[in-house]
Amino acid sequence: MHPKTINLLLVVALSFILLPKIDAWWLAHQCPWKGSADPYYFGNTNMWCMGKGKRSVPSRGVWDLTHRVIYYKGYYFEFLDNSRAFIGTNRVASHRCPGGLESSAAGYSELSLDCIKGCARNYKCKYGQYSLLLNNCNIFANRISAVLCASGRHCPSWCRGNCNDAEEH
Repeated sequence: MHPKTINLLLVVALSFILLPKIDAWWLAHQCPWKGSADPYYFGNTNMWCMGKGKRSVPSRGVWDLTHRVIYYKGYYFEFLDNSRAFIGTNRVASHRCPGGLESSAAGYSELSLDCIKGCARNYKCKYGQYSLLLNNCNIFANRISAVLCASGRHCPSWCRGNCNDAEEH
C-alpha cells in the first residue's frame, strides 16, 4: 500500500477515535432549547463601587473592573471575597452600584431553583475559599453556568450537600 494512503487511513481512524472525546462547542448542544427551559443570564456590578478594591478582569480583550453574577428564575447568584455565596432577588450593593444583565440569555436550563440555590450554598465546600486568581466571582459564574447548561434535569450531587455557606436575602 502507498505511504500516503496509509497516512490517510491513520488520520481517518484517529478522527473516529478522538473526535467523540473532544469537548468542542461546535459538537455539543449542552443547553436545552428555549422552548423547554428557563433562561439564565450573566450580569455584572462595578467593582469600584462595591468597595472591593482594585481588581482587573479580562473582558472581550479589555481590562474591566467587573463583578460577575448569574441571574436565574428571579434570583442573583454571586460569590464574594469573604468566600460566601450570595443568593438574593437583588444584586449585592444594587442600591448604590451600577450594573445589570446582558441583553440576551447566556443559556437555558431545566434545573429547579432549589438545585441552583444548593449549588451556591455548597460551592465553597466543593471548590474552596475565594482566590483572586483561582476561585473568584467570574469562575463561580462560569461553574454555575456549566451546571445550568449541562445537567439537564438532574441536580449534581455536590449541590445537594449540607455545607450551607451562603447569605440569602
